[in-house]
Amino acid sequence: VTCPGVQLKDKQELYLSVFVLGQYHKTECVPAVFPLFFQERLVFEKEFANVVDPGDLVKLLEFDTAVLELIQLVPPVGKVLATYEENTRDFLFPDPKLTHGHRGLQREVLMKRSPSFTGIAPKLRFSTTSLISDSLLILGRSHIQ
Repeated sequence: VTCPGVQLKDKQELYLSVFVLGQYHKTECVPAVFPLFFQERLVFEKEFANVVDPGDLVKLLEFDTAVLELIQLVPPVGKVLATYEENTRDFLFPDPKLTHGHRGLQREVLMKRSPSFTGIAPKLRFSTTSLISDSLLILGRSHIQ
């Protein structure tokens, strides 16, 4: 996360909160000095029962929202400094012209800063990799084909 020229008045650590496919994960905390480096891999898994057509999966992903929040550990509950929201389909499978770098995996997006955050909007650089596999449901157990 970059934010040139911005210095945070609070010195408490920050983390990135990520909500995708109905699941929540957060990164480890980092010092409150830009640029912020979150060198982590977050894994989200979701099973879509009764989805056979890939088009139906696309529709489900379009109605889901991916939310990323930059949060500083300011007592009592933390302070959201900036957010990024996008439908999950576009988050996981961005338009090829919006990506660059090795195999088009790297993305850069501007986060929306909260009213309490002074300065320019933080820029978030990240990548996503998706794996979709078919499975058979037999007696409530999933078996990969």
